[in-house]
Amino acid sequence: MNDNKLIVGGSLTDALTGKYDFSLKSVIEQSFNVTKNHLGSLLGGFLILFGINVLMVLVLINFFSLESFENSLELQFLTSIIQAVINAPLLGGLMLMGIKHSVDIKTKTTQVFDGFQRLMPLIVVSLIATVLNIILTLLLGQLHPNLGLLGSLYLTVVLALAMPLVIERGVSPLNALYYSFRITHYKLPKFIVLFLLIMGALFLAIIPFGLGLIWMLPMIYNLIGVVYKEIIGVTVIEKGRPEPSDNISI
Repeated sequence: MNDNKLIVGGSLTDALTGKYDFSLKSVIEQSFNVTKNHLGSLLGGFLILFGINVLMVLVLINFFSLESFENSLELQFLTSIIQAVINAPLLGGLMLMGIKHSVDIKTKTTQVFDGFQRLMPLIVVSLIATVLNIILTLLLGQLHPNLGLLGSLYLTVVLALAMPLVIERGVSPLNALYYSFRITHYKLPKFIVLFLLIMGALFLAIIPFGLGLIWMLPMIYNLIGVVYKEIIGVTVIEKGRPEPSDNISI
């Protein structure tokens, strides 16, 4: 039997014209249920990401003192750029895993490295988003520190779908950033509320010695996958096998 491609969920064409909607309650409930079934692989992926970032910090500390980090905006900017480059393919891998989970496709921890298949586009998206975030935060921060935080919040929300579009659909970096900006603005208040709910949940997860992060961090990326599925849709290949988690793949 030939494999058949199909879209599960929303439509990119409809999303770009604002013809979509999603329920905050529904996507959170779906994400919770998805995380129950697909926790281990994402958790393992986060441990890999965490380990690489710890190694990066140790390397930087060998070259620069903590005092120099605190007193040099240039060094902080450089560190953010390095972090954006190193993390981009791994974050892309985590997002792809969350997207697969949204359509009940099982993943393995090693699939966190799948982002390297789209290495340069993911790095370009990450660099542009990081630079824009830094510039907007600094400019608005000159007026008032809270405005800088609001600017960072705004960019984080409106560009949230860029990496998923690159890793799942193969959209070019500039188009992915534009599409994400355009799509999110149709329902911007709802996206902001969802982001604030995530931040609140993360804060609560940190309280019990950080143990809640074991659940919350994977759930966030499953949530991204669910939202992406509901709005843009996930391209899957139907293979005609008996188990739902085995008969489709991205």
